[in-house]
Amino acid sequence: MFSFFSRNAKSTQSSTPSWPYVLCLLCLCVSSYFGVVYSQDHFNVDSDLNHLVKQDAAWKDNLNKTSQQFGDSESSLVVVISGDDRQQIQQVTEHLTQDFSRTPLFKDVFSPSTLPWLKQQALWFLSKQEFNDFNHNLSALLPRLQTAAMSQSTSKNQSSSNPAAPAMQLLAQLNQAIETKDEKSAKLLISALNQVADIDHANQTDTPNKISANQSVNWLSLLFPQSKTTNYQIISVNAIPQRDQKEPNRMIMETAHQLINKYANLPNVKVRLTGQTALDFDEIKDANHSVKLAGAMSLIGLIIILGFGIRSVRIIVASYIAVIVGLIWTLAVGLWLVGSYNTISIVFLVMFIGLGVDFSIHFCLRIREEQGKHDNNTDCLKASVRGTFVPLSLCALTSAIGFLGFYPTAYTGLAELGIISAAGMLMGLLATFTVIPVFFFLFGYPKYQPQAKKKVQQDGEYWLVKHHKLVIGIAIGLLIVTGIGASQMRFDFSTLVLKSPHSESVQTLEEIQQQGLTSSYQMMMLASSPAQAKQWQQKLSHLPEVSNALSINSFLPQDRQSRMMTLAKTLQQPPAAAAHTIQLEPLISKLEHTQGVHPSTLKWLKNTPPQDLYRSISRYALLPLSSMQQNMQQMMQAPQPTIKDIPQALAQRYYNQDYALVVAYPSGNMRDVKQLDQFIAAVQKIAPNATGRPVAEQQVGKIITTAFIQATCYSLGLIALVLLFALKHKHDVVLSFIPLLLTTLSTMAVAHWSGYSLNMANIIVIPLIFGLGVDNGIHIVERFRSVGSVKEFYQSSTPKAAILSSLTTIVTFGSLLLADHRGMFSIGFLLTIAIGFLLLYSLTVLPALLFSVKKH
Repeated sequence: MFSFFSRNAKSTQSSTPSWPYVLCLLCLCVSSYFGVVYSQDHFNVDSDLNHLVKQDAAWKDNLNKTSQQFGDSESSLVVVISGDDRQQIQQVTEHLTQDFSRTPLFKDVFSPSTLPWLKQQALWFLSKQEFNDFNHNLSALLPRLQTAAMSQSTSKNQSSSNPAAPAMQLLAQLNQAIETKDEKSAKLLISALNQVADIDHANQTDTPNKISANQSVNWLSLLFPQSKTTNYQIISVNAIPQRDQKEPNRMIMETAHQLINKYANLPNVKVRLTGQTALDFDEIKDANHSVKLAGAMSLIGLIIILGFGIRSVRIIVASYIAVIVGLIWTLAVGLWLVGSYNTISIVFLVMFIGLGVDFSIHFCLRIREEQGKHDNNTDCLKASVRGTFVPLSLCALTSAIGFLGFYPTAYTGLAELGIISAAGMLMGLLATFTVIPVFFFLFGYPKYQPQAKKKVQQDGEYWLVKHHKLVIGIAIGLLIVTGIGASQMRFDFSTLVLKSPHSESVQTLEEIQQQGLTSSYQMMMLASSPAQAKQWQQKLSHLPEVSNALSINSFLPQDRQSRMMTLAKTLQQPPAAAAHTIQLEPLISKLEHTQGVHPSTLKWLKNTPPQDLYRSISRYALLPLSSMQQNMQQMMQAPQPTIKDIPQALAQRYYNQDYALVVAYPSGNMRDVKQLDQFIAAVQKIAPNATGRPVAEQQVGKIITTAFIQATCYSLGLIALVLLFALKHKHDVVLSFIPLLLTTLSTMAVAHWSGYSLNMANIIVIPLIFGLGVDNGIHIVERFRSVGSVKEFYQSSTPKAAILSSLTTIVTFGSLLLADHRGMFSIGFLLTIAIGFLLLYSLTVLPALLFSVKKH
């Protein structure tokens, strides 16, 4: 069977035919080519939570019912506009709403602040403090504005009227406010002057992307209290992902960025994207970037480890080629089996590098060991295959079982990872026993390096043999201590902890969530009537776990009558006394030492001819006064609105003929599962039917916890069954599991003490420890039983192979610590710890146990 391998250990050429190698090489090249082509055509990553876990329960029906009644908020894209200038933010929001509405890709574009009805009712929706501030601003500014307006009408009635008189009077009022230290009036008039300067400059220079171009001073908006914190506006947009594309949300995100980039150069304005569409897109982007980065770093790490550990260029190159070929096969076969990768299963492409190279290391080191025992390479290769095929096959089988533990469970995300990984183990094994022999035939076997003779030691001279009872005693102590720590490990069901905290979508979501504006983690509940909705809303608003609660009643003005009476008194104030006109130079000199004046405004005042200056002030600041007065009159004369008066575009989101929707936004950190649990419990105590993404993730978490227990039991049972048939001594099965149990408890304990918890991604680590960890146990038990002594065991290639394979695996999994995707990071963190403990316990505790059993 193995007669075609042709080079001997002395580098002499045998007469075996070369055509089998050529045929095998051709098959490798063809299969690799088709694997690359197939992967390029079909590669896709799915981040949809609904596809990761089977969801068939009452809570899912409740969520679907709510979504059917009022739309699926999780499919939306949220555009967040923020800045210091309320008026500028409002203008950008209106422009962006129009831009998105005109783009066919986007549907159901909605921004409440742009609705004319809400603008008319804006005063009544202000908080008590905000309304008082508005009234004070109006009281301070209106008399001065009336005087300027009267100056305009007076100049028309005089025979020698001066068209510049109204503007001059407005500047005179500003000068008087500065001299009398009327800070409120001065601040408002300076803000208006800044706007006039910006508008005039934009119209004169035709500045692109200048929102204020061809506009005028919006006095009503200017009178609104300027928040000391950042102002926010929200635009909600829906778009259907292109599921037939490799990245379904890419077109949506690219188009959205093209629209918002037009406003990127505006000073003091930030436009960002969040919502489930942006969160999913950023997660896939982070996952792809993390896989590429971790893959590159792991390959570099392997060069270093193999270079120091093996010091054979041929073995390193052969191992690399075997890993790359196996990776290509795995990528293609995985896509063929499951259709697409998800943000969890894609991590196996990095894991395979560490797992696949283990096969190559054991096989190549065994070849090097056998070179000293045989005269030609054919016999050397035969012996190496006989010595490693069964152990490596068992390793591949047990690893596959560890991965496949989730296959029978409801956690389809890890079930797909199990299928891909099991196929990957088979591909890695196949690549090892095909690529490496072909490579050595074509380029020569590694040069045999005779081992220096070591001092012959008896078993009793080894430290481990003399202190094997101490080792076992320490292991028992660690078992107890780590068991206590591991018992405190908790499961975090939030998917937000899997996403990069540095991505724009996550940071923006957390920011607006703190403002109580919107959140992907909102709770929704169906009330039978607006009255019940109002009752729920009032109770929810008093909960510390809730930052804001909305219902259809939120859009009906409160305390309107008393506010109208207050405004009526303010509007009846007499005009201010006319101020003495002032020349521009002294006024400019004063403005240079006054806060709030923009440098561009000073430049405009200095460089613009006086007549043009007065004309711009009259046009952009004084003419709009009548518009402000009309708006005020409309707000005062409008009847008390009812639910029927609320615009359909707004009302349909919170009320229909069957239900009234109540939405509660969280106040806590939704990355903290305790706060998320408290938020859910508090809301459901008031409205038991409350649902939403928090409930979905909580219930999915329960499904995953059950799946975790099932997968662990399946893995343990099947691995034990395989070992019972594979190992000659049945008690070796129990001994092989002891280091695995120690490793599992130690890993969970260290993770808990480090502040980490199990989540939807890294939960696979526990059953995987048994699948991967039993590999070392098989190699160590098989070699220990074959040589029969501790001395021969430690002088064989097995310990070195175990150390090298563990180090390469640690390097591979450790590269995931560089991942932006927090799910991949947590997998890398736990597996790095686990493999380190596994190596320690496998080379100390397991040999001590084997010696103890052999001794008795």
